[in-house]
Amino acid sequence: MTRNSFYFFALLALFAIPAFWPSYLSRIGAEPQIRVHLHGAVMAAWLLLLIAQAFLIRSGRRTVHRALGKVSYVLAPLIVLAMLTLGHYRIQESKGELPADFLYFFYVQWALLSLFVISYALAIYNRKTPQVHARFMACTALAVFDPIFARLIYNNLGIDIPLTQVLTYGFVDGVLLLLSIVDWRRGFRPPVFPAMLVLFVVAELPTFFVYKLPAWREFTLWYGGLPIP
Repeated sequence: MTRNSFYFFALLALFAIPAFWPSYLSRIGAEPQIRVHLHGAVMAAWLLLLIAQAFLIRSGRRTVHRALGKVSYVLAPLIVLAMLTLGHYRIQESKGELPADFLYFFYVQWALLSLFVISYALAIYNRKTPQVHARFMACTALAVFDPIFARLIYNNLGIDIPLTQVLTYGFVDGVLLLLSIVDWRRGFRPPVFPAMLVLFVVAELPTFFVYKLPAWREFTLWYGGLPIP
């Protein structure tokens, strides 16, 4: 699993280019908002870090892998900061106008960020158990799958929400299920992927109804009113 994850991370990074080309990369110089650039930079850096780390393990350079991994202690908090500040800015930019699609995507962002944080925290907690650590780190990549492929599906096929999430969530959950079966057949314990599959599904399901709730709108407005720079 650890050796083959290099290819998955590399493909994910490659697909991110056409996914974000129309909305960001093609007009990067015209984007005035620093929060957008920070978000793009840290997410790109995370994908590159995953690729580098998987390559180092694949080539047997574990000492370099451990040294480079310390970069994540800074990068992961920056990802959280970038997501939270960008979301806050988007709410303020809307000036109280929060249509259903805005509330929908705001939940998706919170759900995926939560999954990323949980995956990363568990990866670091299990850093001295390489196979467990690697599995949780792979889940951080699965947490960023949706933003990439939802855009590809919409831009190229015209498929809009909520079907885009049905497709992207379904793929991610299918991968986790497949990896769970592979680990089960190999007798690998603890059951990392089954546990993460449950967490992903629990985070994903509210996507399709929570944005309709008045409480979610109130939470969004409350968050947008916080004194975040």
